[in-house]
Amino acid sequence: MGIIADRIPLAEVNFHPLSFGDRRGRLFWWREQLYRGISCQHVDFVKQLFENGIIESLTDKGLLVETEITNLKLEGYGLVLKHGRVPFASYCYEWCFEMFKDAALLTVDLEIELRRHGLTLQDAHPWNVLFDGPRPVYVDFSSIVPNGENREWRAYDEFCRFVIRPLRLMANGNERVARWLLRAPRGILQPEFDALNRNGSSQSDIGAAVSALSEAAGRSVSAAKKQIPSALRPLVKAMYEFFTSTPQNAKELDLIREVRPDLAAITLPSRQTPWSGYYTDYPPFTPSEAWKQKHNTVYQVLSELCPSSILDIGSNRGWYTNLAAVLGSKVVALDSDEVCISQLYSEAKRENRSILPLVMDFCSPSPGYGICNQESSPATARLTCDLVLASALVHHLVFGRHLKFDQISEGLAAFSKRWLLVEFVPEEDPDLQRTWSRRYSWYTQDNFRAALKRHFRDIKTYASDSPRMYFLCEK
Repeated sequence: MGIIADRIPLAEVNFHPLSFGDRRGRLFWWREQLYRGISCQHVDFVKQLFENGIIESLTDKGLLVETEITNLKLEGYGLVLKHGRVPFASYCYEWCFEMFKDAALLTVDLEIELRRHGLTLQDAHPWNVLFDGPRPVYVDFSSIVPNGENREWRAYDEFCRFVIRPLRLMANGNERVARWLLRAPRGILQPEFDALNRNGSSQSDIGAAVSALSEAAGRSVSAAKKQIPSALRPLVKAMYEFFTSTPQNAKELDLIREVRPDLAAITLPSRQTPWSGYYTDYPPFTPSEAWKQKHNTVYQVLSELCPSSILDIGSNRGWYTNLAAVLGSKVVALDSDEVCISQLYSEAKRENRSILPLVMDFCSPSPGYGICNQESSPATARLTCDLVLASALVHHLVFGRHLKFDQISEGLAAFSKRWLLVEFVPEEDPDLQRTWSRRYSWYTQDNFRAALKRHFRDIKTYASDSPRMYFLCEK
Protein backbone atom coordinates (compact mmCIF):
# COMPACT_ATOMS: atom_id res chain seq x y z
CA MET A 1 0.00 0.00 0.00
CA GLY A 2 1.43 3.42 -0.99
CA ILE A 3 2.18 6.20 1.42
CA ILE A 4 -0.72 8.59 1.82
CA ALA A 5 0.48 12.17 1.65
CA ASP A 6 -0.27 14.33 4.66
CA ARG A 7 -2.18 17.45 3.80
CA ILE A 8 -0.99 20.52 5.67
CA PRO A 9 -3.90 22.65 6.94
CA LEU A 10 -3.45 26.08 5.39
CA ALA A 11 -4.57 27.69 8.64
CA GLU A 12 -1.53 26.20 10.42
CA VAL A 13 0.99 27.59 7.92
CA ASN A 14 3.08 30.66 8.67
CA PHE A 15 4.47 31.95 5.38
CA HIS A 16 7.95 33.44 5.54
CA PRO A 17 7.64 37.22 5.03
CA LEU A 18 10.73 37.45 2.78
CA SER A 19 9.57 35.00 0.10
CA PHE A 20 6.46 36.80 -1.12
CA GLY A 21 8.01 37.74 -4.49
CA ASP A 22 9.15 34.24 -5.48
CA ARG A 23 7.01 32.87 -8.31
CA ARG A 24 8.73 29.49 -8.17
CA GLY A 25 7.80 28.72 -4.59
CA ARG A 26 7.13 30.01 -1.10
CA LEU A 27 8.88 29.41 2.20
CA PHE A 28 6.72 28.63 5.20
CA TRP A 29 6.91 27.43 8.79
CA TRP A 30 4.82 24.51 9.97
CA ARG A 31 5.17 22.82 13.34
CA GLU A 32 8.45 24.64 13.95
CA GLN A 33 10.02 23.27 10.75
CA LEU A 34 10.92 25.15 7.57
CA TYR A 35 9.39 24.07 4.24
CA ARG A 36 9.14 25.38 0.70
CA GLY A 37 6.08 24.97 -1.46
CA ILE A 38 7.02 24.60 -5.15
CA SER A 39 4.69 26.08 -7.76
CA CYS A 40 3.03 23.47 -9.97
CA GLN A 41 4.73 24.59 -13.20
CA HIS A 42 8.20 24.06 -11.68
CA VAL A 43 7.66 20.66 -10.05
CA ASP A 44 9.15 18.57 -12.90
CA PHE A 45 12.32 20.70 -12.98
CA VAL A 46 12.81 20.43 -9.19
CA LYS A 47 12.26 16.67 -9.19
CA GLN A 48 14.90 16.29 -11.90
CA LEU A 49 17.40 18.15 -9.72
CA PHE A 50 16.93 15.50 -7.05
CA GLU A 51 16.75 12.52 -9.41
CA ASN A 52 20.00 13.55 -11.12
CA GLY A 53 21.78 13.79 -7.76
CA ILE A 54 22.52 17.49 -8.20
CA ILE A 55 20.98 18.65 -4.92
CA GLU A 56 22.70 15.88 -2.96
CA SER A 57 26.03 16.86 -4.52
CA LEU A 58 25.57 20.56 -3.71
CA THR A 59 24.64 19.90 -0.10
CA ASP A 60 27.48 17.41 0.37
CA LYS A 61 29.90 20.11 -0.80
CA GLY A 62 28.43 22.58 1.69
CA LEU A 63 27.18 24.91 -1.05
CA LEU A 64 23.43 24.62 -0.47
CA VAL A 65 21.20 24.28 2.56
CA GLU A 66 20.14 20.70 3.26
CA THR A 67 16.92 20.02 1.34
CA GLU A 68 14.71 16.98 0.85
CA ILE A 69 11.45 16.11 -0.91
CA THR A 70 8.53 15.33 1.38
CA ASN A 71 5.20 13.58 0.83
CA LEU A 72 3.37 16.55 2.30
CA LYS A 73 0.72 18.45 0.34
CA LEU A 74 -0.15 22.14 0.56
CA GLU A 75 -3.02 23.77 -1.26
CA GLY A 76 -1.81 25.80 -4.26
CA TYR A 77 1.55 24.03 -4.58
CA GLY A 78 2.61 20.94 -6.49
CA LEU A 79 5.49 19.85 -4.23
CA VAL A 80 6.70 20.49 -0.69
CA LEU A 81 10.39 20.51 0.22
CA LYS A 82 11.86 20.50 3.73
CA HIS A 83 14.94 22.60 4.50
CA GLY A 84 17.50 22.25 7.24
CA ARG A 85 17.23 24.99 9.82
CA VAL A 86 19.89 27.66 10.27
CA PRO A 87 19.62 28.78 13.92
CA PHE A 88 19.91 32.54 13.32
CA ALA A 89 19.32 34.81 10.35
CA SER A 90 21.92 37.53 9.82
CA TYR A 91 22.32 40.12 7.10
CA CYS A 92 25.35 41.18 5.08
CA TYR A 93 25.58 44.62 6.70
CA GLU A 94 26.08 42.82 10.04
CA TRP A 95 29.02 40.70 8.81
CA CYS A 96 32.68 41.53 9.17
CA PHE A 97 34.68 41.82 5.95
CA GLU A 98 35.94 38.23 6.16
CA MET A 99 32.42 36.84 6.54
CA PHE A 100 31.20 38.90 3.60
CA LYS A 101 34.08 37.66 1.46
CA ASP A 102 33.45 34.02 2.41
CA ALA A 103 29.77 34.43 1.50
CA ALA A 104 30.78 35.91 -1.87
CA LEU A 105 33.17 33.07 -2.62
CA LEU A 106 30.49 30.54 -1.69
CA THR A 107 28.08 32.13 -4.18
CA VAL A 108 30.67 32.04 -6.98
CA ASP A 109 31.57 28.42 -6.18
CA LEU A 110 27.89 27.50 -6.31
CA GLU A 111 27.47 29.22 -9.68
CA ILE A 112 30.53 27.41 -11.08
CA GLU A 113 29.16 24.07 -9.90
CA LEU A 114 25.71 24.79 -11.34
CA ARG A 115 27.15 25.73 -14.74
CA ARG A 116 28.57 22.22 -15.06
CA HIS A 117 24.97 20.96 -15.05
CA GLY A 118 23.54 23.60 -17.40
CA LEU A 119 22.11 25.57 -14.47
CA THR A 120 22.60 29.03 -13.00
CA LEU A 121 21.60 31.30 -10.13
CA GLN A 122 19.03 33.87 -11.13
CA ASP A 123 19.65 35.74 -7.88
CA ALA A 124 23.05 36.57 -6.34
CA HIS A 125 21.84 38.80 -3.52
CA PRO A 126 23.80 38.30 -0.27
CA TRP A 127 20.51 37.98 1.62
CA ASN A 128 20.42 34.48 0.11
CA VAL A 129 23.38 33.42 2.24
CA LEU A 130 23.07 32.66 5.94
CA PHE A 131 25.75 31.66 8.42
CA ASP A 132 25.33 28.44 10.35
CA GLY A 133 27.80 29.38 13.05
CA PRO A 134 30.93 30.40 11.10
CA ARG A 135 29.92 28.45 7.96
CA PRO A 136 28.14 30.25 5.09
CA VAL A 137 25.39 28.37 3.26
CA TYR A 138 23.23 29.38 0.28
CA VAL A 139 19.55 29.09 1.21
CA ASP A 140 17.54 30.35 -1.77
CA PHE A 141 16.72 27.02 -3.42
CA SER A 142 14.32 28.64 -5.90
CA SER A 143 17.13 30.74 -7.36
CA ILE A 144 18.47 27.63 -9.17
CA VAL A 145 17.17 27.75 -12.75
CA PRO A 146 18.12 26.37 -16.19
CA ASN A 147 20.85 28.40 -17.86
CA GLY A 148 19.39 28.21 -21.34
CA GLU A 149 21.26 30.15 -24.02
CA ASN A 150 22.40 32.98 -21.75
CA ARG A 151 25.95 34.07 -22.42
CA GLU A 152 26.43 35.95 -19.18
CA TRP A 153 25.58 35.21 -15.57
CA ARG A 154 22.18 36.83 -15.37
CA ALA A 155 22.70 37.77 -11.71
CA TYR A 156 26.15 39.29 -12.19
CA ASP A 157 25.04 42.92 -12.14
CA GLU A 158 23.31 42.29 -8.83
CA PHE A 159 26.46 40.54 -7.59
CA CYS A 160 28.48 43.66 -8.44
CA ARG A 161 26.04 46.03 -6.73
CA PHE A 162 25.61 44.03 -3.54
CA VAL A 163 28.88 42.10 -3.21
CA ILE A 164 31.93 43.18 -5.24
CA ARG A 165 31.57 46.94 -4.83
CA PRO A 166 30.79 46.76 -1.08
CA LEU A 167 33.82 44.52 -0.56
CA ARG A 168 36.08 46.92 -2.44
CA LEU A 169 34.77 49.87 -0.44
CA MET A 170 35.41 47.99 2.79
CA ALA A 171 38.93 47.12 1.65
CA ASN A 172 39.60 50.81 1.07
CA GLY A 173 38.50 51.82 4.55
CA ASN A 174 34.87 52.68 3.85
CA GLU A 175 33.24 49.94 5.94
CA ARG A 176 30.61 52.21 7.52
CA VAL A 177 29.58 53.70 4.17
CA ALA A 178 29.37 50.26 2.55
CA ARG A 179 27.17 48.93 5.37
CA TRP A 180 24.69 51.74 5.02
CA LEU A 181 24.51 51.52 1.22
CA LEU A 182 23.94 47.76 1.42
CA ARG A 183 20.55 48.53 2.95
CA ALA A 184 19.52 50.48 -0.16
CA PRO A 185 17.13 48.56 -2.47
CA ARG A 186 19.50 48.83 -5.46
CA GLY A 187 22.76 48.29 -3.61
CA ILE A 188 25.83 50.31 -4.61
CA LEU A 189 25.63 51.72 -8.13
CA GLN A 190 28.72 52.28 -10.27
CA PRO A 191 28.68 56.13 -10.06
CA GLU A 192 28.37 55.94 -6.28
CA PHE A 193 31.22 53.46 -6.14
CA ASP A 194 33.45 55.59 -8.36
CA ALA A 195 32.79 58.66 -6.20
CA LEU A 196 33.54 56.81 -2.94
CA ASN A 197 36.39 54.58 -3.99
CA ARG A 198 39.47 56.54 -3.04
CA ASN A 199 41.99 54.40 -4.93
CA GLY A 200 40.04 54.18 -8.16
CA SER A 201 40.24 50.40 -8.17
CA SER A 202 37.03 50.16 -10.16
CA GLN A 203 39.16 50.50 -13.29
CA SER A 204 40.72 47.11 -12.51
CA ASP A 205 37.44 45.43 -11.64
CA ILE A 206 37.10 42.52 -14.00
CA GLY A 207 33.37 42.56 -13.30
CA ALA A 208 33.01 45.89 -15.06
CA ALA A 209 34.65 44.38 -18.13
CA VAL A 210 32.39 41.33 -18.04
CA SER A 211 29.31 43.54 -17.80
CA ALA A 212 30.50 45.78 -20.60
CA LEU A 213 31.23 42.83 -22.86
CA SER A 214 27.83 41.33 -22.11
CA GLU A 215 26.11 44.57 -23.07
CA ALA A 216 28.07 44.69 -26.30
CA ALA A 217 27.58 41.01 -27.12
CA GLY A 218 27.00 40.44 -30.82
CA ARG A 219 28.64 43.72 -31.81
CA SER A 220 32.19 44.60 -32.74
CA VAL A 221 34.91 45.56 -30.27
CA SER A 222 34.84 49.10 -31.66
CA ALA A 223 31.17 49.38 -30.71
CA ALA A 224 31.92 48.12 -27.24
CA LYS A 225 34.65 50.71 -26.74
CA LYS A 226 32.09 53.51 -26.78
CA GLN A 227 30.45 52.12 -23.62
CA ILE A 228 33.42 51.33 -21.40
CA PRO A 229 36.31 53.18 -19.73
CA SER A 230 39.50 53.32 -21.76
CA ALA A 231 41.43 51.47 -19.05
CA LEU A 232 39.25 48.41 -19.58
CA ARG A 233 39.37 48.30 -23.40
CA PRO A 234 42.39 45.95 -23.72
CA LEU A 235 40.76 43.49 -21.35
CA VAL A 236 37.44 43.66 -23.21
CA LYS A 237 39.18 43.11 -26.54
CA ALA A 238 40.95 40.03 -25.22
CA MET A 239 37.70 38.71 -23.81
CA TYR A 240 35.92 39.36 -27.12
CA GLU A 241 38.56 37.35 -28.97
CA PHE A 242 38.18 34.63 -26.37
CA PHE A 243 34.44 34.52 -27.04
CA THR A 244 34.96 34.07 -30.77
CA SER A 245 37.44 31.20 -30.49
CA THR A 246 36.21 28.96 -27.64
CA PRO A 247 33.11 26.72 -27.35
CA GLN A 248 30.32 28.61 -25.58
CA ASN A 249 29.99 26.41 -22.45
CA ALA A 250 33.71 26.65 -21.77
CA LYS A 251 33.67 30.42 -22.29
CA GLU A 252 30.91 30.98 -19.77
CA LEU A 253 32.46 28.79 -17.11
CA ASP A 254 35.98 30.18 -17.53
CA LEU A 255 34.76 33.78 -17.31
CA ILE A 256 32.88 33.03 -14.09
CA ARG A 257 35.96 31.30 -12.75
CA GLU A 258 37.87 34.53 -13.33
CA VAL A 259 35.63 36.23 -10.77
CA ARG A 260 36.89 33.97 -7.97
CA PRO A 261 40.57 35.02 -7.94
CA ASP A 262 39.44 38.62 -8.37
CA LEU A 263 37.36 38.27 -5.20
CA ALA A 264 40.05 36.35 -3.33
CA ALA A 265 42.52 39.15 -4.04
CA ILE A 266 40.40 41.73 -2.19
CA THR A 267 41.95 42.04 1.26
CA LEU A 268 41.93 44.40 4.20
CA PRO A 269 45.08 46.13 5.42
CA SER A 270 46.22 45.23 8.93
CA ARG A 271 44.20 47.20 11.48
CA GLN A 272 44.17 47.91 15.19
CA THR A 273 41.50 49.58 17.32
CA PRO A 274 41.47 50.64 20.98
CA TRP A 275 39.60 47.42 21.84
CA SER A 276 41.24 44.89 19.51
CA GLY A 277 44.15 44.41 21.91
CA TYR A 278 42.03 44.33 25.06
CA TYR A 279 42.80 40.64 25.59
CA THR A 280 46.47 39.74 25.24
CA ASP A 281 46.41 36.12 26.45
CA TYR A 282 43.42 33.83 26.65
CA PRO A 283 43.12 31.57 29.68
CA PRO A 284 42.13 27.98 28.83
CA PHE A 285 38.46 27.06 28.41
CA THR A 286 38.58 24.43 31.16
CA PRO A 287 38.78 25.38 34.87
CA SER A 288 42.33 26.23 35.89
CA GLU A 289 44.37 28.33 38.30
CA ALA A 290 44.63 30.97 35.57
CA TRP A 291 40.91 31.71 35.91
CA LYS A 292 39.67 34.73 37.82
CA GLN A 293 36.50 34.76 39.88
CA LYS A 294 34.38 36.04 36.96
CA HIS A 295 35.57 33.15 34.77
CA ASN A 296 34.48 30.68 37.43
CA THR A 297 31.11 32.38 37.88
CA VAL A 298 30.23 32.40 34.19
CA TYR A 299 31.37 28.79 33.85
CA GLN A 300 29.26 27.77 36.88
CA VAL A 301 26.10 29.48 35.62
CA LEU A 302 26.41 28.18 32.05
CA SER A 303 27.18 24.65 33.27
CA GLU A 304 24.16 24.60 35.58
CA LEU A 305 21.63 26.16 33.18
CA CYS A 306 22.88 24.53 29.94
CA PRO A 307 21.17 27.11 27.69
CA SER A 308 20.65 25.97 24.13
CA SER A 309 21.49 29.42 22.78
CA ILE A 310 23.47 32.36 24.16
CA LEU A 311 23.81 35.96 23.00
CA ASP A 312 27.07 37.58 24.15
CA ILE A 313 26.63 41.36 23.94
CA GLY A 314 29.83 43.38 23.84
CA SER A 315 31.81 40.21 23.18
CA ASN A 316 35.13 41.82 22.21
CA ARG A 317 37.37 38.97 20.96
CA GLY A 318 35.05 36.51 22.64
CA TRP A 319 36.60 34.51 25.47
CA TYR A 320 33.17 34.02 27.05
CA THR A 321 31.70 33.42 23.59
CA ASN A 322 34.14 30.58 23.01
CA LEU A 323 33.58 29.21 26.52
CA ALA A 324 29.83 29.03 25.86
CA ALA A 325 30.42 27.26 22.53
CA VAL A 326 32.82 24.78 24.15
CA LEU A 327 30.11 24.04 26.72
CA GLY A 328 27.67 23.16 23.92
CA SER A 329 25.57 26.28 23.31
CA LYS A 330 24.89 27.90 19.95
CA VAL A 331 26.29 31.38 20.39
CA VAL A 332 25.72 34.77 18.77
CA ALA A 333 28.33 37.43 19.58
CA LEU A 334 27.70 41.15 19.10
CA ASP A 335 30.31 43.90 19.15
CA SER A 336 30.62 47.23 17.35
CA ASP A 337 34.37 46.75 16.88
CA GLU A 338 34.82 45.06 13.50
CA VAL A 339 38.44 44.07 14.16
CA CYS A 340 37.38 42.17 17.28
CA ILE A 341 34.57 40.45 15.39
CA SER A 342 36.98 39.52 12.60
CA GLN A 343 39.34 37.94 15.13
CA LEU A 344 36.46 36.04 16.71
CA TYR A 345 35.22 34.83 13.31
CA SER A 346 38.66 33.55 12.35
CA GLU A 347 38.95 31.61 15.60
CA ALA A 348 35.43 30.18 15.30
CA LYS A 349 36.24 28.97 11.77
CA ARG A 350 39.55 27.49 12.81
CA GLU A 351 38.08 25.63 15.79
CA ASN A 352 34.75 24.84 14.07
CA ARG A 353 32.73 26.26 16.95
CA SER A 354 29.04 27.14 16.77
CA ILE A 355 29.57 30.90 16.92
CA LEU A 356 27.92 33.60 14.82
CA PRO A 357 29.90 36.86 15.29
CA LEU A 358 28.16 40.04 14.14
CA VAL A 359 29.15 43.70 13.88
CA MET A 360 26.39 45.43 15.84
CA ASP A 361 26.06 48.18 18.43
CA PHE A 362 23.78 47.35 21.36
CA CYS A 363 22.66 51.00 21.39
CA SER A 364 21.64 50.76 17.75
CA PRO A 365 20.68 47.16 16.87
CA SER A 366 19.68 46.49 13.28
CA PRO A 367 16.13 47.75 12.72
CA GLY A 368 13.50 46.28 10.45
CA TYR A 369 13.27 47.46 6.85
CA GLY A 370 10.66 47.39 4.13
CA ILE A 371 6.89 47.38 4.35
CA CYS A 372 5.84 46.35 7.86
CA ASN A 373 9.54 45.62 8.61
CA GLN A 374 9.24 42.40 6.59
CA GLU A 375 11.98 42.84 4.01
CA SER A 376 14.59 42.71 6.78
CA SER A 377 13.55 41.70 10.28
CA PRO A 378 14.91 43.62 13.28
CA ALA A 379 17.71 42.11 15.32
CA THR A 380 15.44 41.76 18.34
CA ALA A 381 13.23 39.40 16.31
CA ARG A 382 16.08 37.31 14.85
CA LEU A 383 18.69 37.04 17.57
CA THR A 384 16.77 36.28 20.76
CA CYS A 385 18.48 33.58 22.83
CA ASP A 386 17.78 31.50 25.90
CA LEU A 387 20.42 33.43 27.83
CA VAL A 388 21.90 36.87 27.29
CA LEU A 389 25.42 37.47 28.62
CA ALA A 390 26.58 41.02 29.28
CA SER A 391 30.00 41.18 30.94
CA ALA A 392 31.68 44.56 31.60
CA LEU A 393 29.03 46.32 29.51
CA VAL A 394 26.65 48.31 31.70
CA HIS A 395 29.12 50.93 32.97
CA HIS A 396 30.26 51.64 29.39
CA LEU A 397 26.64 52.20 28.34
CA VAL A 398 26.05 54.58 31.25
CA PHE A 399 29.26 56.60 31.28
CA GLY A 400 30.15 56.34 27.61
CA ARG A 401 26.75 56.27 25.88
CA HIS A 402 24.68 58.08 28.55
CA LEU A 403 21.97 55.44 28.83
CA LYS A 404 19.78 55.00 31.91
CA PHE A 405 19.20 51.73 33.74
CA ASP A 406 15.66 51.43 32.37
CA GLN A 407 16.92 51.66 28.79
CA ILE A 408 19.68 49.13 29.39
CA SER A 409 17.48 46.58 31.18
CA GLU A 410 14.72 46.88 28.56
CA GLY A 411 17.25 46.39 25.74
CA LEU A 412 18.82 43.35 27.37
CA ALA A 413 15.42 41.83 28.13
CA ALA A 414 14.35 42.26 24.50
CA PHE A 415 17.01 39.73 23.42
CA SER A 416 16.43 37.27 26.28
CA LYS A 417 14.01 34.36 26.06
CA ARG A 418 14.55 33.34 29.66
CA TRP A 419 17.79 34.38 31.40
CA LEU A 420 20.16 37.32 31.64
CA LEU A 421 23.62 37.16 33.23
CA VAL A 422 24.80 40.76 33.55
CA GLU A 423 27.84 42.18 35.31
CA PHE A 424 27.58 45.34 37.42
CA VAL A 425 30.60 47.58 38.14
CA PRO A 426 30.00 49.62 41.31
CA GLU A 427 31.15 53.16 42.01
CA GLU A 428 34.19 52.08 44.01
CA ASP A 429 35.70 50.12 41.10
CA PRO A 430 39.00 51.74 39.98
CA ASP A 431 37.84 51.81 36.34
CA LEU A 432 35.05 54.24 37.27
CA GLN A 433 37.12 56.74 39.22
CA ARG A 434 38.05 58.72 36.09
CA THR A 435 34.45 59.21 34.97
CA TRP A 436 32.52 59.35 38.24
CA SER A 437 30.70 62.55 39.22
CA ARG A 438 27.76 63.53 41.40
CA ARG A 439 25.41 63.63 38.46
CA TYR A 440 25.64 59.83 38.40
CA SER A 441 24.40 59.49 41.97
CA TRP A 442 21.57 57.30 40.64
CA TYR A 443 24.14 54.73 39.48
CA THR A 444 23.76 52.21 42.33
CA GLN A 445 23.35 48.47 42.67
CA ASP A 446 19.87 48.85 44.16
CA ASN A 447 18.64 51.06 41.32
CA PHE A 448 20.01 48.67 38.71
CA ARG A 449 18.33 45.72 40.39
CA ALA A 450 15.05 47.65 40.49
CA ALA A 451 15.28 48.32 36.75
CA LEU A 452 15.94 44.63 36.06
CA LYS A 453 12.97 43.65 38.23
CA ARG A 454 10.62 45.32 35.75
CA HIS A 455 11.50 42.64 33.18
CA PHE A 456 12.63 39.62 35.22
CA ARG A 457 10.76 37.90 38.05
CA ASP A 458 13.78 36.45 39.86
CA ILE A 459 17.27 37.91 40.42
CA LYS A 460 20.23 36.21 42.09
CA THR A 461 23.65 37.69 42.88
CA TYR A 462 26.97 36.01 42.05
CA ALA A 463 30.54 37.11 42.69
CA SER A 464 32.71 38.62 39.99
CA ASP A 465 36.16 40.15 40.33
CA SER A 466 35.82 42.28 43.47
CA PRO A 467 34.13 44.72 43.83
CA ARG A 468 32.12 43.76 40.73
CA MET A 469 29.17 41.35 40.79
CA TYR A 470 26.90 39.42 38.43
CA PHE A 471 23.11 39.40 38.44
CA LEU A 472 21.44 36.24 37.14
CA CYS A 473 17.92 37.22 36.10
CA GLU A 474 15.10 34.89 35.07
CA LYS A 475 11.83 35.79 33.35
